[in-house]
Amino acid sequence: MSPPLSVLEQLQTAYANVAQALSRAPQLHDCHLDQALLVLSLSIKRAQRSPKLRPPRYRPQDLPF
Repeated sequence: MSPPLSVLEQLQTAYANVAQALSRAPQLHDCHLDQALLVLSLSIKRAQRSPKLRPPRYRPQDLPF
């Protein structure tokens, strides 16, 4: 079982999903989704600066012993 995603990883996933949706449907560029990309990118930058929101540097590995 994989560990839960950090807030930063969740924001990066959301950004990728919105960007992918916009690339597939150019008619949505005038929609609020393009503003969502801006909000997500600013949130990602803030999460990268916050030690609480970054993924842990060490993740325990599933070792057989």
